[in-house]
Order: sequence, then structure tokens, then C-alpha cells
Amino acid sequence: MMRHENLNLFLGLFFDSGIFGIVTEHCSRGSLEDLLGNEDVRLDWMFKSSLLMDLIRGMKYLHHRNIIHGRLKSRNCVVDGRFVLKVTDYGFNEILITQSIDTDEEKPEDLLWSAPELLRDPSLRKKGTFFGDVYSFSIIVQEIVSRSSPFCMLDMPPKEIINKVKDPPPLCRPIISVEEAPVEVIQLIKQAWSEDPEKRPSFEDIFKQFKHKGKKTNIIDSMLRMLEQYSSNLEDLIRERTEELELERQKTDQLVAQMLPK
Repeated sequence: MMRHENLNLFLGLFFDSGIFGIVTEHCSRGSLEDLLGNEDVRLDWMFKSSLLMDLIRGMKYLHHRNIIHGRLKSRNCVVDGRFVLKVTDYGFNEILITQSIDTDEEKPEDLLWSAPELLRDPSLRKKGTFFGDVYSFSIIVQEIVSRSSPFCMLDMPPKEIINKVKDPPPLCRPIISVEEAPVEVIQLIKQAWSEDPEKRPSFEDIFKQFKHKGKKTNIIDSMLRMLEQYSSNLEDLIRERTEELELERQKTDQLVAQMLPK
């Protein structure tokens, strides 16, 4: 059994009466897709880079052990109660192949994370590749950085996007602005979604680059800043309530003074 902080623990699987399922560790905050869609959660760059680093660490661990994910997307990344991202569904394709389980044809919206060479070769897509995982990672980075669904800024239906990615030129990729992430990180994303699989960096390379470029400060500093802000807001609120209380006390004193016999 593989154990790593950024892998969702695989507990087992079952296949009964035509129903196939896998059993994994429960993560209370749901998928990364859920988290990004939750407007109540504030995501600054520090928070985003922490999620990305978790994803990179998890994938680096898998690839280091010669395991292809093959199904990497934001809904296959889960987030626990401490906001730690964990990669899940790894090795799922291999299980399906070894158990000779047929799956339904994938919908265009489920293929937005698939590399162009895999879109052209469905049999290879079923197995997945290391280069394909890196491409899928780059699309998830776009989701986190832009806090939006894959390719959404192109304003095209998924089927049209898939056809354009599958059959360039022109090259069809998401658009990320320099306001959303550091330039070095955007360059790294563009390398990861290269049309030529051989030009995509490994997760080992991505880890080394992102460690220096993606994180300008550490998560503890970010949390301390948030706590300071919260503390400051709380102090203002207490001061405001104290002033209101003092005014009410003065009014009460005046009222009591008027009621008392002279």
C-alpha cells in the first residue's frame, strides 16, 4: 500500500452485480473542482500555490514509482479538512484493463484534460502516459490560477475545443493573464502543455522549478497574515461595540436621573 501525504489512501475495491467501485479515504472538503467553485473560500496566490505544490508532490511520487495516473483532472483531486490536496483515482485505468471492465464512452467535457496525442489515439488514452499526465496537470493549473473551468475563456462548447486540440494548427490552449500568476509560472504551464510530448517537463523538473518560482513565501507566513487581519477586524468590531455600549449606558444614566426625585 502506497502512503504519501498528497495521495488519497486507496483502501480497496469491489465488483458486485455489474457494479464496480473503489474505496478510498474520505476528504471532507470534496474535490478540487468543488473547492474552486465555492465562493465562500478565499483563494489568494499563496493558497493557490500551496494546492499546486501538493498536486506536484503527489504526481512526482506516483511517477517516481513508475505509476501513470491516466485520469488526472480537478475532480480526481480531493481536499481534506486541513486544505491539503490529495491525488485520487490513480491506477484506476490499469484496474479496468486487468478486470476487462468496459466503461461508457467519455463525454467531450470529460476529455478537456486529455493531451492531444491521447485524443487522437483512444486505445493509448485508456492506458495513459507520463507525458499525458503532465499535460493534464497544466490544465488543472489553469483551473486553479484562473479559478475557472478548463478552457472557459475561449467560450466554445467542449466538443469544439476537443476537435481543435486534437487537430492543430492553430494551437488551442487556455489563456492565462499575467495578473493571475507570476510570469515564470505561466511559462512553466506552457511548457507542460506543449504539443510535442517530449518537450513537456517531468514532475521532478516541475517540482524544482515551482519550488523556487511559485512560492515566494511559505504557508505559515500566509496564515499568520490572515490571522493578523482577522485579529485587526475583531479589534475594530469590539471597539465599535464598546462605544455603542457606552452611549447606551450614558442614555440609561440620564433616564434614571430624570426619574429619580430631585
